[in-house]
Amino acid sequence: MSSNEGKEKDSKDDKDKVWVPPSVRHNMTETEKRQKQLDRMFENIDKPVTIPERKTGDKKDAKSRDFVRNVPGSSAGAGSGDFHVYRAIRRREYARLHQMDAEERREKLDHAFETEMERKKREDEERTAKKRARRQKRKQGKPANDDAANKKQKV
Repeated sequence: MSSNEGKEKDSKDDKDKVWVPPSVRHNMTETEKRQKQLDRMFENIDKPVTIPERKTGDKKDAKSRDFVRNVPGSSAGAGSGDFHVYRAIRRREYARLHQMDAEERREKLDHAFETEMERKKREDEERTAKKRARRQKRKQGKPANDDAANKKQKV
């Protein structure tokens, strides 16, 4: 490639660049960033867009560790950094206990919901069966010529 071809390529790139005054240059807000992304996507409308899958579950539901590292020794003195280690261990333990309580509470609520739904479903089925029996009884009690008699009365 000759030196002229390289210069032509550079000048072509320079033509695409637009000079923006310093007063307009700023950190873009989230809205401006999204708008710029959308503009770029609409320029290549035929290009397929991949939408990433959302991660399921909460960050708080992450499995907390039961194994404790940095167990303090049995020596007499405590160093200046031991309090911070103790605080971190205590925080992790409280988070683990809180997670266990939340899980137990969620299980109780789920169980209560399921039993309530079963009870309501059973009551609905009983009511439906009772009404069905009443309809069947009413249907069997009517004579077959009853429809013809009703037509004569209406006319």
